[in-house]
Amino acid sequence: MLPLILLVLAAPKASAAPAKPLLPSRAAVFVSSPDEAGAAKVEAELTKALEDASVGLVDVPAGFPLAARDDAGDKLVKDARQAYDDLDYEGAASKWTEALEFFVKNPHLADAKTLADAHFFVGALAIQNGGKSHAKKATEEFVRALLNNPDLTCDPQVYGADVKKAFDKALTEISAKGVGPLAIDSSPPGAMVSLRGKDLGLTPIAEAPSVPVGRHLLTFSKPGFEPSGAYADVSKEGGSAKPTLTAAPGYLEVRDAATAVVGQGVGVKGALPPGAKKLGEVVKARFLVLSDGAIAEVWDVETGNRLAGLSLSAQEVNESAKKIGAFISKPGSAAVAAAEVTDTSEEPSAGGPVYKKWWFWTAVGVVAVGGITAGAVAGANNSGGRPFNVVLGTP
Repeated sequence: MLPLILLVLAAPKASAAPAKPLLPSRAAVFVSSPDEAGAAKVEAELTKALEDASVGLVDVPAGFPLAARDDAGDKLVKDARQAYDDLDYEGAASKWTEALEFFVKNPHLADAKTLADAHFFVGALAIQNGGKSHAKKATEEFVRALLNNPDLTCDPQVYGADVKKAFDKALTEISAKGVGPLAIDSSPPGAMVSLRGKDLGLTPIAEAPSVPVGRHLLTFSKPGFEPSGAYADVSKEGGSAKPTLTAAPGYLEVRDAATAVVGQGVGVKGALPPGAKKLGEVVKARFLVLSDGAIAEVWDVETGNRLAGLSLSAQEVNESAKKIGAFISKPGSAAVAAAEVTDTSEEPSAGGPVYKKWWFWTAVGVVAVGGITAGAVAGANNSGGRPFNVVLGTP
């Protein structure tokens, strides 16, 4: 009778309903490895796969807000268009010139089509306001306009013959100059780069695109960083662009913390890595998707549960994303800390009935006395009128 009493005393007390999770049931993705560019690419691919699998993710821009966008250039463009519509050509020329100067100093606030329009109107107005003597300036501006927007046209029914002639000359000059390779990178890597309004991919761009000789606007975007822009002067020999991105306040500290957690957790048996709970609190995510670039694992920072060994190869990343989604949609209860396991042949991931594992008894707080089996424990607990409830997880 004594062993049975001991087991009853040692068995866990019936508890109230589980506490409501403190953190939102969403995930934060962090990939870290010495290959910074490769890690950035994997992180982007994994994030995309998770989005496709309808996994709720942390909204990085919302969590790390950027500085308010300076709309001075937009206002100048609006005023320039209005002046032109009002037939105030001198005022329009002045405003378009101001807009160009603003965008030259602030490429991160420019976009290719607006920049092309600015160059085009400065060129057209040069002839309209100054006559044929300004044809050379007009052609130069039209060249710059066409480099930013190759689809730009000049309607002879709207603009005079002299304007159309200068525009056609610009087309000829661009064709005659040929093309050159444009090497594109950023610091840090992993930024989406856009040229002439079209996305080229994540930096570093593996194969330098061939672009017409001349000056080109490139824009860069990366979650957690301020938008960036750069002008690249390309000759037949080539050109390059590699802007340094500015992080949103607090974001680099979070990335550094995530790198430390990845170093302690991915592929390592044990309990929740030090710092993981705090990281989850900071980014307001219950789940951390951590990876070294090759494999990934998911930690539930509130329970210590882990889903491990997820391949991030191109062939398996989508399937891994679905597994992550399933894990997050039905999170388990408190986990058994793998750090308590000393016999690797009996760790939680091993096969066989769970009640035969010594760590099972440790987890439920039961001292096995006199060879009493799981059935005896269940029977003892049922004698109190409540079912025996084993709370387990697999780290």
